[in-house]
Amino acid sequence: MGAHMLVLGACLRDRFEVTVAVPRGCEGNLTSTAFALGLAVKEFNDITECGLWLQSFDADLLHVHAGIGWEGHGLAHAGKAAGVPVIRTEHLPFLLTDEDQKATFREGLGSVERLIVVSRTAELTFSRESIDPKKISVVRNGIPRLPEGIRVRSQWGGQRANTLISIARFTPQKDHPTLVRAMPTVLEQFPDAVLLLVGTGPEVTAVKDLVVRLGIEQAVLFAGQRNDIASLLASADVFVLASLFEGLPLAVLEAMSIGVPVVATAIGGTTDALGDDHPFLVEPGSPEALAEGIIAVLGDPIAAARTGEAERLRFKQHFTARRMVEETEEIYRAVLHAGVGNEREHPAMERTRIGFIGAGGIATRHLDILAGFDDVELVGFADPDMERARHAAGRFGARAFSSCVQMLDGLEIDAAYICVPPFAHGDVERELIAKRIPFFVEKPVSLHLDLAQELAAAIATAGLITAVGYHWRYLDIVEEARQHLAENPAQLISGYWLDQTPPPRWWWKKDTSGGQTVEQTTHIVDLARYLVGDITRVFGQTTHRRRDDFPDLDVATSSTASLSFATGAIGNIASTCALRWGHHVGLNIFADGLAIELTDHDIMVDVGAGRPVRRAEGDPVWLEDRDFVDAVRGGESRIRCPYHEALATHRIALALTKSAETGQPIDLHNF
Repeated sequence: MGAHMLVLGACLRDRFEVTVAVPRGCEGNLTSTAFALGLAVKEFNDITECGLWLQSFDADLLHVHAGIGWEGHGLAHAGKAAGVPVIRTEHLPFLLTDEDQKATFREGLGSVERLIVVSRTAELTFSRESIDPKKISVVRNGIPRLPEGIRVRSQWGGQRANTLISIARFTPQKDHPTLVRAMPTVLEQFPDAVLLLVGTGPEVTAVKDLVVRLGIEQAVLFAGQRNDIASLLASADVFVLASLFEGLPLAVLEAMSIGVPVVATAIGGTTDALGDDHPFLVEPGSPEALAEGIIAVLGDPIAAARTGEAERLRFKQHFTARRMVEETEEIYRAVLHAGVGNEREHPAMERTRIGFIGAGGIATRHLDILAGFDDVELVGFADPDMERARHAAGRFGARAFSSCVQMLDGLEIDAAYICVPPFAHGDVERELIAKRIPFFVEKPVSLHLDLAQELAAAIATAGLITAVGYHWRYLDIVEEARQHLAENPAQLISGYWLDQTPPPRWWWKKDTSGGQTVEQTTHIVDLARYLVGDITRVFGQTTHRRRDDFPDLDVATSSTASLSFATGAIGNIASTCALRWGHHVGLNIFADGLAIELTDHDIMVDVGAGRPVRRAEGDPVWLEDRDFVDAVRGGESRIRCPYHEALATHRIALALTKSAETGQPIDLHNF
């Protein structure tokens, strides 16, 4: 079923925006393969979560795939409730016998516009249940032709001439015991025969025990889950499938596509695949019949080759992926053209499509906020750590990429968020600027001043909307402080960033993080600029102490910064990462008869009449994200820290670092 979905998604993505929605923790590699194919993926924990996502996603169509009749009805109901027309594919014949389950199935069809079945035989089983034939469509399974395989017989323990292969999940449906019980008879005629069983499943232990009891361990090999199916089939003389029932088995189609003669049970979907006149169809559940079919193939290589070639031709005529996809697309368009489904309560809003470059911790902070914006769609995540990119993408039904370039080549986006470590800036911004894509970037904007200046100039030339994550500017308590200082300017400031060492190893190294002043204390520098004015002269000092629990750390463990402002004010900022906890971060400001203490969560204003403390209200990150999105959408720009403003702060942080290295104060107009 997963393979079927992936083929549809991969082939339809040029004509539709396809998102593969799967339960979180879905067995197998469905999710990772979908990402690798460039599909968007949404992972959900339960039907309720999926329903909420459908309501917000503005999907035009929901295609539910069901392995058996009792599955998937909750998803169909969720789609209908969201006003999305639902198509349901049944991958097996109608197998329900319990009357309550039958009633649930019929009730569930009320949420479905079209029921797709995968074979003519399967259609008959549903028609016998008095299901409206106008609702049923037959779209026979199809697959891409397997590539030419490489013979891998030596991996199976010897150069055996008669090799059998069965590719099937170990469940009662596939009836591996009958196949294993057929092997002693086969071995009597062909002692060198070997059976390779490919797949996993709940019955594998019982089948292994049966092999041991029959004493044929040397002739039956268990290959587990494999990704080299083409090579395995190319090395086989016979493909065998002992199933008790099938919709239309993809493994048989795979064997047919490269001409491997098939011995299989004469059951519905398998017969539809091979044709009624296939010479090696046998009675299901009979080891004797299965052995007879296998022996007939091995004993007549000419007939086997003729059968394989007939299978290959039948596959090309009836079971290609292209044919299946075209027929499915016709159904999609017919349902969409009919305008079925509920009318939505509100017309769909055109959303701003946002891609993320970097999917680590700081990105998550923004994602939690942007997920609540009705006018935003998170469509792509690029990160060298593909697992991290896929995790984020799976949360939002987005696509995952290993690089910014891949994302920009594969997606159309309206804006981007850059949430990468300091050392990773440069090429990312250049790509976005070249494509005229507005971006929000987390501080610090780079490690080097010349790079930041280059980017600022290119942004200005392009007239691009940008914002930088100096979120303290959005605190309501900072605005309160600005009001106090408007007519009573600051004369002295004293800032501090007294904290523990962050866990990322890149933070510990000066050549990847820039050090604490550049990476953390820059927030306090920016706050001082925002409240007091331009800084004209700086002097920095640092000290480093070796720490056994941080063996690679070479950034300064403590630093001080002396600042002179254009207004005549002076100040200092002290920083340390030597603590084991987050101690205190903030800024004290002193004016004529006024003392203000600011942290990122409260303000204390002292005018000699007590020390009243007020908590900050609202979320500054929400505000900066909202302002950026509004500006991108064409609204009035209320962005408080565009790139050129961040560059001014970054220049000061780098000047402090340089001053500490040289032991000399630095005038900013010369830096």
